[in-house]
Amino acid sequence: MQSSAGRLVAGQPALVALLAGLSVVGWAWSLRMPHAHHGASLAALFVMWTTMMVGMMIPPEAPTLLRLGCAHRFPAATRFLAGFLAPWILFSFAAAALHSWLQESGLLDHQMAMNSSALAAVLLLAAGALQLSPLKRACLARCREAPPGEQLFAAGLSRSLLSIGSCGLLMLALFSTGVMSLPAMALLTLLLLLEHWPLRGMAVSNGAGILLLLAGATKFGGIW
Repeated sequence: MQSSAGRLVAGQPALVALLAGLSVVGWAWSLRMPHAHHGASLAALFVMWTTMMVGMMIPPEAPTLLRLGCAHRFPAATRFLAGFLAPWILFSFAAAALHSWLQESGLLDHQMAMNSSALAAVLLLAAGALQLSPLKRACLARCREAPPGEQLFAAGLSRSLLSIGSCGLLMLALFSTGVMSLPAMALLTLLLLLEHWPLRGMAVSNGAGILLLLAGATKFGGIW
């Protein structure tokens, strides 16, 4: 008997190609010249953040999108995807505006990382605290629920807002390592994938929170 994953892929090749293509574009943009956006304009930073968010956020949602494609066909899945990406694009603009301000204020180095240990520590500590918070648990629980079969654009919007509440601060924590740090981006994407695992996702999330708190404490310790 063909596996469930096999049926999904065989039944929705266009959807698989779309998700893979969007992810590849996002990661390819991130791979080209990691420091190319140092000193870039707000528009260029917005494009950078948008492609980065698309590349990182589609993989964790791919199983949900493939299930929707199987149950409701390609157009339904794309409506959910459009709803999911819209708030993340707005988040990308806000992140790009923050990036531009930090850059103009001289708070970022040539690797697009905060050159203030105190600010980097605050970001890491805040992200770690969120990982261990009831808000994180609630958002993750809702993100694991199957979206309704109707009003899929609205369902995508709702899922995206939950996702931003769950991991938006993690994305901003990239300022502590360098926004285009490929190892940090890869680890963060892996974390987002593992957090969607129903059996051990919360344990992974808590472990990441503890590591972030330790990293933040270490940053603070280096100040003195």
